[in-house]
Amino acid sequence: MTSSSLFPGCRCSHLFSFSCKMDFRHKISRQVRQLRERLKAVTKPGIDTPTLTKYCLTCKNLRLSGNSWLRCDRIEYSARLGCRYCIFLLNALKHFNVFDDQHPLHLCESRGSYYLSPLFKNVELELYTPTGYPPAWDGIAQDANPLHAVLSGSPQTSEAYEFIRSCLRDCDANHPECKIAGQRLPTRLLDVQHEGAPQVTLVETESLPVGHSTTYVALSYCWGGQQSLTLKTENLEAMKLGLMISSLPQTLQDAIAVTRALDQQYLWVDALCIIQNSPSDWEVESSKMASIYRGAYLTIAAATASDVTQGFLSGNYRETNAWYKEPYHEEWINQQDCSTILGARLKYGVFGHDDERHRVSALPWNLRGWTLQEQFLSRRLLTYHAYELRWGCQKKSACQCRSDLSRTFPTCYRMYSPTYGLVTWRLAREQWRRIVDDYTARELTDARDKLPAISGLAQVFQEDIQSPYIAGMWKNELPLNLLWAASKTKVGYAPELYIAPTFSWASISSPVDSLYRIRDANTAFRKGWVSLARVEDTCSILDGKDPLGRVKDGWIKLRGYIFKATLVDNENNGQAYCASTKYLETRIQCDTWLEEFQATNEHGDVERSVRRMRQPSVITPQDNEPSPSKIKGGAVGYLLLIGYNKGTPYTFFYFLVLGLSSDKPGMYERLGLSLYYKSEKKFEKFKSGLIAAADDYKTITIV
Repeated sequence: MTSSSLFPGCRCSHLFSFSCKMDFRHKISRQVRQLRERLKAVTKPGIDTPTLTKYCLTCKNLRLSGNSWLRCDRIEYSARLGCRYCIFLLNALKHFNVFDDQHPLHLCESRGSYYLSPLFKNVELELYTPTGYPPAWDGIAQDANPLHAVLSGSPQTSEAYEFIRSCLRDCDANHPECKIAGQRLPTRLLDVQHEGAPQVTLVETESLPVGHSTTYVALSYCWGGQQSLTLKTENLEAMKLGLMISSLPQTLQDAIAVTRALDQQYLWVDALCIIQNSPSDWEVESSKMASIYRGAYLTIAAATASDVTQGFLSGNYRETNAWYKEPYHEEWINQQDCSTILGARLKYGVFGHDDERHRVSALPWNLRGWTLQEQFLSRRLLTYHAYELRWGCQKKSACQCRSDLSRTFPTCYRMYSPTYGLVTWRLAREQWRRIVDDYTARELTDARDKLPAISGLAQVFQEDIQSPYIAGMWKNELPLNLLWAASKTKVGYAPELYIAPTFSWASISSPVDSLYRIRDANTAFRKGWVSLARVEDTCSILDGKDPLGRVKDGWIKLRGYIFKATLVDNENNGQAYCASTKYLETRIQCDTWLEEFQATNEHGDVERSVRRMRQPSVITPQDNEPSPSKIKGGAVGYLLLIGYNKGTPYTFFYFLVLGLSSDKPGMYERLGLSLYYKSEKKFEKFKSGLIAAADDYKTITIV
């Protein structure tokens, strides 16, 4: 090949060409040395320096049409060269203490906003121009939208209220799924009067003018004990005449203040709108929770207050939020030679508030049983969080720290409300499972509220599941619903009062875990599940007027394979047991601590059986610790084969562990759950042997 073919238009020889290349490299080396000398004379970043380059190859003068990756050392290098954009980025990174020369930075543009995100840090810097100044460049974000305002100092500032109003305006205008359809007003509401009025009045909504369009705000909060003032039969008429705001606990005073500030006239508060000493009124009104919270214009959640006396408007967000830092600003000259301001503010990154979930779950409001359905039933929820205000509706989520939770994960971070968008019955069943797991980990002041405090959610789910409801269980899915287990770390006594039949998760005080998963019709569990127990009959006897509330008795009749077993203590744990049959030995996940007693079986014979341990009449600190086993070897129990889940590489068999009923001869009570697994190769042989080894195939009643 000739030199001309290597270098078109050039007639030089190969040797001359090589010499030219070497001269060029020496020339570049001299320029680099000269440039390094010039850098020593350049002023430090942070000082108004002249721009030495028209276009920066590092930051591209922040004219982006997508994503790019930068390194802090390159930004620092270009800043020393005099790039004013890199100078600003460097100063902002150091201001927020996120400068990291070990990892790259993600620089991107999204809908006019520019974001700089340090890798492995769940924060990002957003570049913007404050309201009232010319844009630093065309298209940069400006604070025209109050949702982009800096974090307010407290929940009572004008910025905080403007955040709320802007969320409401946006939702009213753009979210048809959040509209209230066919509203039914609660029986009673508080008329909060006008700003500055010293009192509020209780209103019977049936007395409001016919056709009168009425909206109301609902309050979700923690009682924290007995309230000093509640609605009772003896003060009902007096409260209709007027109630001094100063006599109310602080949380209720704060709720009135917010309702007035949002130009709403009515407020619903359970303590003042339900007659607390009237069982009949309480039962009727508590059964309306679904319509009350679904029909509210807005629900206010006082998330930080563990007691009604604490209030939620007195906090200082900037003092309590160690993460927050004031925005960084620099004077700037835009392309039109106009003086302006370029700013950067720190926000949570694309994972939103994911890194604070352990703190959020510990908020008092998130630990209370009643508030779960109040949250999930609400169409729009305003949460007074520990560090900021947070908004959630069926379409979007927003927070005062300006994290754009929909920019990267548009569906994951909207308000989690499973009562809206239950498009399939399988989805409804899966959501119910999640709710039960969450709900049972929460606290209730009155254990008898275990079913009433979730009846509003049950009402909504029943519309989609289309199944009879039996003390927290769905009849159409009963075999799967029975696959729950008590938390291994929080097993305790059986409740002193009757709450629910033993087959229901509501019958114990411990958190539970549902062992089945039904995310959609094609999940491995749904495809592999085979039920071997047949539901023949069910019964749930109500204790009150709420059809999905308290029960005073109940039972289910199941037909299946029964295995008589002896319970054997686990040598390493006095409250762990194994059930031993003639075919297998399997460990038991107990619902409560267990004890032995003399029981009468269905044939009238007395035998040693096992039941849930009753709570002593007098509790000592030692009684809250696992006591030595009260089961002697040889006590009789029973296993009922519910079904199996065939999968790869193992198949799991599920057994209900039962004991004879202590007060209903011939019937059974649930003691726990047991799982036994076999490899895929041994499955068929084991299943055949298991069924052949059953002591009986019959119908039993579990109470």
